[in-house]
Amino acid sequence: MKKELKRHKDVFRFKRYCRGAFAVFRSLHRETTIGRVATYIADRQLQKSVAVCAVAMLMLQTPAAMAQSEDAEDVVTLPEVRVSVSSDTVLGNSGPAAVLTAKDFSNTSVRSVGDLLALLPGLDLRSRGTNDVQGDIAVHGGTFDQVAVLLNGINFTDAQTGHHNLDMPIDISMVGRVELLSPSMLLQKGIVSYCGGVNIVVSDAYCERLMAEAGGGSYGTGKLSFLGTKIIGGWATTTAASYNRSDGYMRNTDYRHGSLFVQASRHSTVSDWHLQMGGQIKNFGSQAFYSTAYPYQYEATRTFITSASNVRRFGHRLRLESDVYSRVHADRFELFRDGYAEAPSWYSGHNLHLAATSGMKERLLYKIGKGEFLAGTELRHECIASNVLGLASDTLSLFGNDYPKSSSRLATSLFAGYGIAAGVWHASANVLGVYSSFFGWDYGFSANASYRMSEHSHLRAAVSRTYRFPSFTDLYYQSVNQVANPDLNSEKAWSGEMEIHYSKSKAKVAALMYYRAGSDVIDWIRRPDEEVWHSMNHTNVNALGVDITASYNTNGFLYAVGCGYSYCGISQNAGGMISGSVLDYLRHKAQAYAVFAPLPSLRIKIDAMYRYREGKYVDKDGSLCNYGGVILLNAKVEYTLKKVTLFAEAHNITNSRYRDHGGVPQPGTMLFAGAKVNIGYK
Repeated sequence: MKKELKRHKDVFRFKRYCRGAFAVFRSLHRETTIGRVATYIADRQLQKSVAVCAVAMLMLQTPAAMAQSEDAEDVVTLPEVRVSVSSDTVLGNSGPAAVLTAKDFSNTSVRSVGDLLALLPGLDLRSRGTNDVQGDIAVHGGTFDQVAVLLNGINFTDAQTGHHNLDMPIDISMVGRVELLSPSMLLQKGIVSYCGGVNIVVSDAYCERLMAEAGGGSYGTGKLSFLGTKIIGGWATTTAASYNRSDGYMRNTDYRHGSLFVQASRHSTVSDWHLQMGGQIKNFGSQAFYSTAYPYQYEATRTFITSASNVRRFGHRLRLESDVYSRVHADRFELFRDGYAEAPSWYSGHNLHLAATSGMKERLLYKIGKGEFLAGTELRHECIASNVLGLASDTLSLFGNDYPKSSSRLATSLFAGYGIAAGVWHASANVLGVYSSFFGWDYGFSANASYRMSEHSHLRAAVSRTYRFPSFTDLYYQSVNQVANPDLNSEKAWSGEMEIHYSKSKAKVAALMYYRAGSDVIDWIRRPDEEVWHSMNHTNVNALGVDITASYNTNGFLYAVGCGYSYCGISQNAGGMISGSVLDYLRHKAQAYAVFAPLPSLRIKIDAMYRYREGKYVDKDGSLCNYGGVILLNAKVEYTLKKVTLFAEAHNITNSRYRDHGGVPQPGTMLFAGAKVNIGYK
């Protein structure tokens, strides 16, 4: 006799679960049943769920109910049970300041990782060229050197210069989400960043799949990308590759870059593993990137990253997190590109840099009643070999290049914290002490408090003290128009922030207010009547701003809408100097998008952004110009036919003329079209 399944009005039932966008373990206040769950997924979700949820799993044991394509050994049969899982960590209860998932940024026409990050509230992307050729990112009025860049939670921030922070071996098609992290949130992870950071998370799907994209457009632009995930022996292994090229939107703006990335994850009831490794090759014409006096510049970079992370659980109270990581970055900069400009007699040759960062971190968390204690340590070594940066040393010969200068530093940090949750209240405090072999002692501190006003809204406030050690470029770079200062001090800041979030059904609203008081801030400055830039510590730079975002998904003809506004004001007396970065900040940033769905398989996306940048630049004629404001309008059309999506997009439709950096005009209208294939094996 067959068992009868009772169907209730407010019960959803999925026959299979593979951690997709419909992830029922994230559901709140709704009873859900799941027909069959793979064992490793059940283990992981029961251990790592981040919300208190009621899940009823009703498993049928009759042959008819088990008639699916999987082997019996791949699934587990469970009786009906109600599970309640608490937060994975009290200290991390507040979450990132802002998160954009793949679903969120699919509502816009972004084409690169840099474009994606620019959607985050309060983030400033200053592009040189297009499609991630080179871009500087800053947060809340900071500089490109003051932001930490993480990949899957690993701090791969470049020690040579923030210009290379986005040299990551990933393509936008690989990204599952991006997170904006405040300084206080980073301190919970044992990371100190002057004004915050971003975490780029590569999609970690537990469904076997295959994705590919090909397209082309204006100025000989072309792209190929591939991503495949295969589950072997409990390991979910993702391999991704991409290649991009362009002839350039003006002379000497051509580029070629390709990347290969592999990650593998394995999860069980007692231990999680995550491994990643990738490499990138990038060559590009850098027309007037760093100087308008010598416009025909060229750059070639090589990046290699690798890391291994493990989370080990000892019962329900104790957890040990371990990370080992390394990043190697090689850079060849040509002030006079071969075939474009003849080098003068005083030019001694191209700049060659080989920088490496490696480290290991241990982080222990122990739950005590309603609270959680954190303790950890990290060793981080940064070094560079160069013919320009560093002090004279024994010449290193590698890959046919000679590096007669070098510098290195080792930082040892100890950090601890405590967080407690009591009803609707949550509070935590963290402190970090660091000793650098180059700069001596320093410290970071943060305190957080949050209040859950209702099931849909919460309020959070935080204060933090942070610092940043000078980069190797700040300390040593010398050129015909730049003079570094090897006696720079670290820069320091006290920051305060308050934010409120509201999320219900299809609507989300968030607002953040922040204030930062910085001292000894590092900047490259010069007088208006001279050509030479000097690195120095400003006395103080203070920033005050606000971010507001709102979105609503209707799933109707007007499929989704969203908007945001960010304001930043900086107080600093430059003393008549021209700033290279500190005073060239984004004062206003407003953005909006709308997605239309006239047919189930058709999406029309329109997004616009207004940016107003403070500061001045010197053009090629030597005139001092204001950056001012610009409106950028983009559109994208997608048509999906089974597993294939055809798309066409237009960027800067109004053909606006603007600059993110003084010597580099940005392109006008650009068109791009192509096709995507998305196949799920199971």
